[in-house]
This record gives sequence, structure tokens and C-alpha cells, in this order.
Amino acid sequence: MKFYALRFLALMPLGFALATPFSYAEDTDASIPFEIDAEELNFTGNTGVIEASGKVTLTGKDGVLIADRITYDPETQKVFATGNVLLTDPDGREISVDTLELSGDFKTGALTSINMNVPGLGDEGIPVLSATKATKLDETTYSMEDVVYSPCKTCGDSGRRPWEIHASKVTYDTADGWAEYQHARLNAFGVPVLYLPYLAHPIGKKQAKTGLLMPKFGTSTALGLNATVAGYINSPAENADYTLRTRAMSDRGVQFMAERRQVGLTFDNEIRASYLNDTGTGEPRGHAMVKGLKTFNEGTRLGLNSEIASDDTYLTEYFNRNEPYLRSTLFLENGGLSHYAAIQGSLYQDLDATADDGSTAQILPQIEFLKWFNRDDGQEFSLHFDTLNLQRGVGVNSRRITTGADYKIPWLLDDGSLLEATASLRLDIYNVEGLTGVNQQYNGNSGRFLPETTLSWEKPYLSPSGYHTIAPKIMLAMSPRGGNPTGIPNEDSVAYELDANNLFEPSRFAGRDRVESGPRGMWGLDNRWGYAGTTDWRLFIGQSYRRFDDVALPESGGASANVSDWVGYMEANPTNWFKLSQRFRLDHANFSTRRMDTSFMLGREDIGFARATYSYLTDGPEDLYAEAEYPFNDSVRFISHMRRDLVDDRLLSGEAGLRFSADCYELEVVARRRGYTNGGDLQPSTDYLVNLELLTFGSQ
Repeated sequence: MKFYALRFLALMPLGFALATPFSYAEDTDASIPFEIDAEELNFTGNTGVIEASGKVTLTGKDGVLIADRITYDPETQKVFATGNVLLTDPDGREISVDTLELSGDFKTGALTSINMNVPGLGDEGIPVLSATKATKLDETTYSMEDVVYSPCKTCGDSGRRPWEIHASKVTYDTADGWAEYQHARLNAFGVPVLYLPYLAHPIGKKQAKTGLLMPKFGTSTALGLNATVAGYINSPAENADYTLRTRAMSDRGVQFMAERRQVGLTFDNEIRASYLNDTGTGEPRGHAMVKGLKTFNEGTRLGLNSEIASDDTYLTEYFNRNEPYLRSTLFLENGGLSHYAAIQGSLYQDLDATADDGSTAQILPQIEFLKWFNRDDGQEFSLHFDTLNLQRGVGVNSRRITTGADYKIPWLLDDGSLLEATASLRLDIYNVEGLTGVNQQYNGNSGRFLPETTLSWEKPYLSPSGYHTIAPKIMLAMSPRGGNPTGIPNEDSVAYELDANNLFEPSRFAGRDRVESGPRGMWGLDNRWGYAGTTDWRLFIGQSYRRFDDVALPESGGASANVSDWVGYMEANPTNWFKLSQRFRLDHANFSTRRMDTSFMLGREDIGFARATYSYLTDGPEDLYAEAEYPFNDSVRFISHMRRDLVDDRLLSGEAGLRFSADCYELEVVARRRGYTNGGDLQPSTDYLVNLELLTFGSQ
């Protein structure tokens, strides 16, 4: 028989035990009750003691207590629970004990034979944390003895777990889930491997807390044996956190690294810095990076992205980075649906050991403004303004003003054809110092006025089944010849290459210093096989023509002749485990390869894959990049990637290793090879790295 009539006034937080006192009164406040559900319930009138037995359940708003027998004495405010005692808190944490006794104001008490289960951790029915006994020190804090903690599932029939923490004493706060250990010992598969006099970490969900992070170890032919220890500092008062690292290297000394991150409602910033008194070179080395962004209102931002290094090879040697330069930019911008305005200044640090630092151009400053006037019928009109000041210690200095207006109008015809016409006007003014020409140096002003019009037509043709689509496109462009006076320096338009992506661009030059001019035409034919939303096969091929020669076009770019190279790309996606793509540029006369980028992927990322990209450029680089991953099982995965220079037949970079993943740890063992040099003091090196992360411990 079950009884539900008795109600008691209480607040009952349940962490490891009942945490808030309750009192019995005949005039019960029903707004904060808990209920006792039991097969047998006895009430002693003289003392008020209540004894419940037989599958007793005590239910409150903050949790549930289940036991074979519960006794409550309202006069002494003591509750006793014995026999299959189980506490469940609102977060789903389950704590089983042999006996439970709470006394006084229910903020102190004692528990024996504790076993705790945490949702999402460990095996069902196997405790994540266990202790022989515990003392409840206050409302949320427990002091436990002879503690074993592990979030791992057991391995096979052995019953062992990958790792466990054994400690003589643990203090656990249920309010923030933080556990602090004294005289702890880390066991790996039952074998003691590390003694820890003090340890602290959260149990359950991760929280940002100040403490130590997992160390990392490795060896390198360039750095020697090395170990990195790190600490994390959380600063909620300033909405910021810090990471401090120390890396000890047997051949290069001790490196110090610091990071700071901060986020606010209208701003965020990040600072990174490192310092090393390099025993290999005998000189101090380091780097610094600052990023910051301040939002004043919708669309208006002030930002800083800055990075500097002590020398050309520091970041490559110690952080495995290989940038050609470092850029520091301060900018202010405002943007909306119909405009964009910005002012910025940039300083560059060239990381090429063979370059003259004084010849590196610095932007001081650049101002941009764009305004769009779009109509509902598809017509577009825009204005743009750009001014740029380039300064060098050695070489050409220049100042540039570029203005222009663009208009576009489309027509969608009844047969499905799309006609599109554009018209543009552009005016550029340059002031240069030190521009070297033929047997002379030019200082002065130059300009360019360039009107241009284009007209394009395209139409898709579908097969009766809808599986095959053929889409031809033709474009004509017209502008006066000779749009590149010799008095205009080429700073930002050095790169030029015709390909399938820019075939229908009026000018394929990067930047603004060079333009294509004169009458010219382009055509392309796109074949696609696949239904809506999918592409099984694809082939695109195209070409451009020009009436007159243009000496501004580089011979290697593919369009210097009146008839350009053939450009195109192919795709093949016959299944979900095989993909092939190729972008190509072929000589217009004999179809010899002038540029090719071929990529394929075999497999899928969830079952293992191999991916490779082959790149070739006539009289230029030829290299191969490949990567592969293969899961031997759910826990072990092989990872690798490499880049090889096929011209000099040498490995540029490569990495291979094993990644072990389990429910409670991740281990990565990696071998890494850097085979390239920079023309300076950077030499090839081989590194061996071991990274271990015990999940639920500190990580970043």
C-alpha cells in the first residue's frame, strides 16, 4: 500500500546528498513541498519521528532520494537513509551510497561507500567517481577519502579502464562541479605512471577555470628534445582569459609564449607573443601578434590586425608557419546595403631571406568608397573611388587616385536567353618618384582615361530527360587601345593568368595598375550532366580573342597572343566515394599543357580517404600535394599529408602519424619533416611529437 498524503516543507538541493533543511508542520506551505512515496509509513505522535520503508521515494523540486528505509526526526532535524540509497540531482547526476546521515541544519553530515554516475561519462552502471566515505562540510561541499575517478569505459573482459585518478582525499563542490585532489596518482591500464601532489578539474561539463593544461613532448633534429608546459588563467571580471606556455628545448633554450583573449559586447581582441634567447644562434628572437575590433554602431568598425617577427625564419622554425610576409593593418570602415567606405594603413614585413627589406612597399594610407544604386528590374549602377599611397625606403614611391562608374542592364528573353550589357568609365591619376624606364628614371604625373562596354549572351539547353545541360556563352568587350602608359608603375597587377574562372572578366589583371584594352571577344561552352542540385560529370572549355597585340600581357599568362590558350575544367563525381577535377590551360596551336591542376579524392572522410593534387605550370613550379586518413577502427586513425617538389625531386614538407581516440582520452603520435629552405639560415628538420589529452581535464 502507498501513501501520498504527508507533505513536508523543504528545499532540497541534491548534489551528493540533501542540502537544504526541511521542517515538518501540520500547517504545511504547499508551495514548496516534497512527497514521500513508500510501501509502509509509520508516524510516532510523541516524537514526530517518521519511518518509511519499502521502496521509499522522497521527491522534491531539486531532486529525488530513493532508499529501502528512510527515517526523519523533525525535532533534531536528522534524516537517515539506508539500503540501496540513490540520489539523483536535476542535472541527472546519480549518487549511490550505503548509508546517509544528515544532521543539524542539513548542511553537514556523513555518507559511506559513495558511487557517482555522470550523464555522458563512463559505462552505464559503473561509477565515474567512488569513495569509501565522505563528510558534508557545508551546503555544497564534500570532503571524500580513498577516491577513484575515471570517465573511461572499461576495456574488454579485463574490466580495466585506460586511466584512473586515485587520491587519498578529494574536496568536491557540487555548485561549480570542481574537484580538488591531494596526493593523487595517475594509473594507465592499472599501472601507476605519475604522482600528482595536487590536481583540480571539473567533473561533468567543462568550465573555464584557472589551472594547468596537459603537457606536450617531442624531439626535433633542429630543436632537440623539447617539452611544453602550459597554464590557463580565467578572468571573468574582464571577460578575458590567458594562456601561458613554456617550451624547453635541449638545443635551443627556453621559449616563453603568452596569449590573451577578450570579448565584449562591442569589441574583441587577441594578443599573442613569444620570446626565446636562442642558444643555437646566440640572439634573442620572438614575435608579437595583436588583433582587435571595435564596433561603434551597425556597419561601423575600427580594427587592428598586426604581426611582427624578429627575423625571417622564426615563425617557420618554432610554429611551423610558412608565410611570405607579415602584414600589420589599422582600418576604419563603414558599410551598408548600398555603400562601403574604408580607410586603412598597412605595413609589411617581407620574410624572404633574399629580399631587401627597404624595397618592401608600405601602404600609408588607402581610402576606398563604393556606392551602389540597384533597381528592382535588375539594372545596377555603381560609383567607386580609391586612393593609395605606396612608400619605400628604396625604390619607387607612388600615389594613385582611381575613380569610376559602372552600369549594367540585363534582358531575359522569352526563349531563355540572357543578354547583359555593361558600360563603364574609369579615370586614374598617378604621381610617381623613382620609376625606372629605358635608360632613364621618371618622376612626375601620369594618367589614364578608359571607357569600356561589354555585351554578353548565354542560354542553357536541356536534354528531354533534364540530365544533360549545354550552356554556351559569348562576350564582346570594347575599349580604346593603349590603356597602360609607361609612366604608371605596376605594383598590384604583377599577377596575370587566364583561366576558366576569369575568362569572362573584361580584365584578368589582379589589382588596378594594369588593364586589358582594345576590342576582344570570349566564348565558352559548359556541359553538365546531373539533375538539379547534383553534378555527376562536367566539362567546360573556352577561349578569348583580341584584334590587336597588347604588350602589357605577360607571355606566361595565356592571353598574350591574339588567340588565347584553351582554358577549361573537368569534374567527375560518379559516386560518393570518388571525385576527380581538373583545371587546365592548353596551348592554342598544339594543345600542349601550359597549366594543369588535377585533384582526386578516393573514399570518404568517415571511412577513410586519399586525396591528391598535382600542379604544373610551364617554366614554373611542378608539385604534388597528397593527404590520406584511414581509420583502423573506431579508436585508431592513420593521418598523413605531404608536399613534394617534382622539379627538384625533393620533399618540401610531410607529416604522418596515428591518432588514438577514446571516450576519455586522445593521443596523437606524429612524425613531421620540413625539407625546404628559404635561402637563408633555415635548414631542413625532422620532428617527432606526442600529444596526449585526458578528456574532462584541462584543455584548449
